[in-house]
Amino acid sequence: MRKPVSRACDACRRRKIKCNGLQPCPACSSASLICTFQEAQRKGGNQGARATVLNTIRDSQTGGPAQASTPFVSPGIIDACIEVYLRNLHQIVPFLNRELLEYEARQTDRSLESRIFITSFCAYVVTSGNAFKSFFLVADSDPEAKLGQILVDQTLCILPPHRASSPTIRSVFVSFFLYGAFAGLGNYRQGWFYLREATTLFMMCGKAPDNNLYSQEVSRRLFWVLLISERAHAVRRNRPITLHITPSSPRFDNVCDPPALKHLADIFRPFDDDFFAVWNGSVQGCRKEWLLDFETKVRTALPDSMQVSNEQAANLRISQFWLRIKLWELFPRFGFLSSASTHDCLTFRYPINVARDLLETNLPIESLQIHGVGMTEKVFDVACALSDILPFISTAPETFEGSLGYLRQLIALLAKLPYGSARFVPMLLTKVQELVPDRVSELCQNEQIPGPSNPSPLNITTRHMYEEEVGTLYSHLRRGYAS
Repeated sequence: MRKPVSRACDACRRRKIKCNGLQPCPACSSASLICTFQEAQRKGGNQGARATVLNTIRDSQTGGPAQASTPFVSPGIIDACIEVYLRNLHQIVPFLNRELLEYEARQTDRSLESRIFITSFCAYVVTSGNAFKSFFLVADSDPEAKLGQILVDQTLCILPPHRASSPTIRSVFVSFFLYGAFAGLGNYRQGWFYLREATTLFMMCGKAPDNNLYSQEVSRRLFWVLLISERAHAVRRNRPITLHITPSSPRFDNVCDPPALKHLADIFRPFDDDFFAVWNGSVQGCRKEWLLDFETKVRTALPDSMQVSNEQAANLRISQFWLRIKLWELFPRFGFLSSASTHDCLTFRYPINVARDLLETNLPIESLQIHGVGMTEKVFDVACALSDILPFISTAPETFEGSLGYLRQLIALLAKLPYGSARFVPMLLTKVQELVPDRVSELCQNEQIPGPSNPSPLNITTRHMYEEEVGTLYSHLRRGYAS
């Protein structure tokens, strides 16, 4: 059942149509109206045809948004975002509680800091995945992206330029929310700017809590969420890191802190400066034994059994599979692969086994979808690695056909994840067409997916985006195979 809306916007009330309480609501967006919540609520409504009312509203807004009062998030969307976060996202990113969120929401009329916090928080929640879809009343191809961009713009409009001079934990949250929103919108470079800002502000703040609401517990969990987010972003986007685990770093409280967050930190813990020096190319070589030990640490970071929800299990297991695949890319880069090796990670079998294990997790699709585009990217990277090895195992028909079967299942999974069918499946099929062109039509036909154009319609810009997403693993494999 749809959650009732406590208040409709001014235009929807005058037009006597349904409103979902968001700002802007879908009805105002489709009619190119400014969505406001300024008029006092009253019983009854205006008389006359809806078309006449619509024209009257448009006539009163001919001055454009610049003449309207400063927009702000409506009470309906604030309430919805708080509920969505606590119900769905808190188990994944557990650094806020109801008391803190509702306090900030009550302060928005009198505190600019609270207003910035709540606006950025809403932008973060709206762009975090499929969790917000149930609050939309009309069909829209991508309502979260449209609303998310508006909320990001509103946040940036009211950000004070001097906020870095006296940072607080609240300002760290704002920067992190902006990172999450930009990443959810696909703007990873701008997202990285705000992630870097968040980690820098956190280090400037120290460990002292702002007040009773922003306690040591909130600060401790924020540190680990920032560290995990920064390292995940650095792995996928080849960035440096700023946060490090030292003897003075916040330690987990086994009683208060959720096990899932601790497990996730254990997966990312080995990815330190030494790793990123190799990963980003500032160090030109590494020892095989070091990589083998690193792979063992990541592969064994999680226990076989965990007391976590399906959503938490999806985040943990898929992140581990993804990190194993990214780490494996270093083996062919340094020429360590060998068909005679007893170590799976030193052979072409490794991506096949990781893809198989990922598919055998058998987690509900909803437990993956809730994580947004970040989950899609991880499954995509595993599928890309599996695609990259296909040309090198074509002489082993049984292995090749089995790998193609796993790839087919990964494509079907990707198509169900956020932005999967629109963005990532076409890129993956383009890669398959370049590597094994005679099998791409079979993959598309089985999954009822349109095949890529031949020749590929990529221009200079889209080719750069494509190469940034699919990576350089194939070139390393080909160089190692030739030698």
